[in-house]
Amino acid sequence: MNVLLSRKDTMKLLILTELVKNRDCSQRDIAKKFGLTPQAISEHFKDLISEGLVIVVRKGYYEVTDKGIEWLTKNLMDLHLFSEEMVKRLFSRSIVAIACGEIKEGDEVTYWFQDGYVYARKEKGNGIALTSAMDGEEVLVKAVKWFKPPKKGEIIVVKVPDVSEGGSRKVNIEKLKALIKSKPRSLVVAIGVEALVSCRKAGVEPIFFGAKEVCVEAAHQGSGVIIVCTENKLNDLLRKLIDEELEFKLQEFNETCT
Repeated sequence: MNVLLSRKDTMKLLILTELVKNRDCSQRDIAKKFGLTPQAISEHFKDLISEGLVIVVRKGYYEVTDKGIEWLTKNLMDLHLFSEEMVKRLFSRSIVAIACGEIKEGDEVTYWFQDGYVYARKEKGNGIALTSAMDGEEVLVKAVKWFKPPKKGEIIVVKVPDVSEGGSRKVNIEKLKALIKSKPRSLVVAIGVEALVSCRKAGVEPIFFGAKEVCVEAAHQGSGVIIVCTENKLNDLLRKLIDEELEFKLQEFNETCT
C-alpha cells in the first residue's frame, strides 16, 4: 500500500488519474487543482517521464503510457480492495458489549460507549444481538448503524512531591481518598514510587506498570482517569497528554495546602 504511505506515490496516482480522466488537461490545470506551485508539479512530471509512465504530447500536455496505465490499475485495485475491506469491517463487524438487562439472540439493541466500555440494552437502535445474555453478562452485537464515538474521559492529575521534598508524607491522604471515592468509575494510576505509596495510603492499589500508556488509552475510550504522579515525572506526563490532545485538571493535595 505504498500509495498511502508515500506522498510521492500519492501524487503520482492523482496526476495519472487526472490525465486518464481528461486527456486535454495541462500541467498548469493539474497544479491548480491540487494547489501546487508550477515548480512542484513540474518535478512530479519529470519523475513520471523518467519512469516511463507518461510521455510529452506537446509543451505542457502529456499522455499516460501503457506502463502508466498498468501502474495506475494495480494501485487503484489495491485501494479498492483496501477500502472495501474497511467498509465491511466498519459496518458488519461484531462488538462485544455488557448487557444492561436481559437480552435474547435476535433482539434489536442499542449499544453505546460509557466510562470506556460498550453497553447494550434491548430496544430498537443500532445493533442486533447475536447471542443471549443476562444483565451484566457479555453479549455479541452486530452493528447495523453507526453511532457517536465516545467523548474523551475526564483526566485529573494529582501532583505528589518527590521523596526529597517529603513524598507521600506531604500528601493530604484524606483529600486524595475523597477524590478517588467521588469518582468510583475512574481508573486510578500511579506514576512514580511516591505516587504509588500515596495511593496505597489512600486504600487503593493503582495501576502502576505501563500507567502512562493505560491512562492515555483509557481516556481516548471515554474512561475517567485519576493520575497520581510524582513531581519529577510530571512534565513528561503532561507533554504526553498535550500531544494526545487530552484535556486535564492538575491538583495538589499537599498537607500545607488549604
